[in-house]
Amino acid sequence: MIKDEEEDFLHRVTNVKAQQKFRLKPTQTILLSFVLMISLGTMLLMLPVSTTSDKGLPFMDALFVSTSASCVTGLTVVDVKNDLSFFGKCVMLMLIQVGGLGIMTLATMAAHAMGYRFRLKQSLVLQESLNQSGRAGLFGLIRRMIIYTLVVEGFFALLLTWHLYPELGFDAVGYGIFHAVSAFCNAGFDLFGNYDSLCKRPDDIFLMAGIGLPIILGGIGFTVMYDVLHAGGWRKYSLHTKIVLVSTLILIIGGTLLIWGIETGNSHTIGEMPLGQQIAHAAFMSVSCRTAGFNSFDLAQCTQITKLVMIILMFIGASPLSTGGGIKGTTFFVIMRSVWAVFRGESELTVFGRAISKELRDQAFAIFTIGTLWVVSMGILLSIIDGEVHDLEDVIFETVSAFGTVGMGIGITLSWNDWGKGLLSLTMLLGRVGIMTFLLSFIRQKQSTIKHPEEDIMIG
Repeated sequence: MIKDEEEDFLHRVTNVKAQQKFRLKPTQTILLSFVLMISLGTMLLMLPVSTTSDKGLPFMDALFVSTSASCVTGLTVVDVKNDLSFFGKCVMLMLIQVGGLGIMTLATMAAHAMGYRFRLKQSLVLQESLNQSGRAGLFGLIRRMIIYTLVVEGFFALLLTWHLYPELGFDAVGYGIFHAVSAFCNAGFDLFGNYDSLCKRPDDIFLMAGIGLPIILGGIGFTVMYDVLHAGGWRKYSLHTKIVLVSTLILIIGGTLLIWGIETGNSHTIGEMPLGQQIAHAAFMSVSCRTAGFNSFDLAQCTQITKLVMIILMFIGASPLSTGGGIKGTTFFVIMRSVWAVFRGESELTVFGRAISKELRDQAFAIFTIGTLWVVSMGILLSIIDGEVHDLEDVIFETVSAFGTVGMGIGITLSWNDWGKGLLSLTMLLGRVGIMTFLLSFIRQKQSTIKHPEEDIMIG
């Protein structure tokens, strides 16, 4: 009898240890959800029914396009309009929508609607995926996110349909829905064909506005929009909202002035356009190249300086809890403010009367450093794989475009071999789930209470 109880006890202990060993961390669950979604999209795009040729996409092409759509990037090795069937376009739209909102968000909302009760671990996964510090109000936030998304996408879908109807007829409905979702989710895929994006429509300022505005609304983040609509004025906004709004405004205006000032003399891009049209194109590109990927003029014809400006904007990206990627505007803001504080000799980092913790500053610098190292490393690897056929600057442009989930191509995306497509797919996945989430999926965090003596070293 005693022996049986001992064996039962040992069996239970062994089971507990086994469960702990194979239990997924919240960050791993988030990463796995994207991997599964990409895998599903790949299989669907490989079906004959997904292409106009009735042959399906080759595996690596399907994987690349599925990753790009799921990670709302926009880089593509197929012409969405001409190569994909109606079914293939629907698959793309589904991947963009789910990838923009996040599969964890939609799955949670569906389960909650069916009356499913969430356990602590599942709430922690959701908390991690939404980048929230606490579990209070998570389901309310998700509900607001989905309502906000449907309202914005629905409004701009109707607007774009109305605008395109005289030209496209009933097809304008599909165009309106696809481009509203693609713009709000900051994906950058289009149905205009031949990889031209909006380049063949330089006079259509209304179309640029109809795509540019949802890009901004999707890029500033759901919590910011809720704060703006309900907080009741600037003084009542959260610190996060204030930083997002200020950094977004600075980046849009600064990018517009730089792109316009550099390209105004370039006859191959905007140089021969009227002044108002030049500014409209510069503003659209400033907005789009931060994370969306639509382009209104040929990027291959841009000056090298403009490409560098765009690389910086793409690397910074959108805001947290948005549909965009990059290191995030708030990260960049905290880094710049920290650098200024060092030069000013400030002992405490304050923004709008609130202090920024040392832990948050360390995370910002870590994200910036790891992002820079990743982009440089991938750029070098891709250049080696490419055989140095293309300029290193163009390769870096493509790499940052993937990392920032922007999707702007300089004209070399179609030339990558399977190794290049694989590395860019991995970079897009990293950019979408976030550097910290990606790395913490593989690294065990270790907290130590031991304090060591300090000693100064020489730096700088």
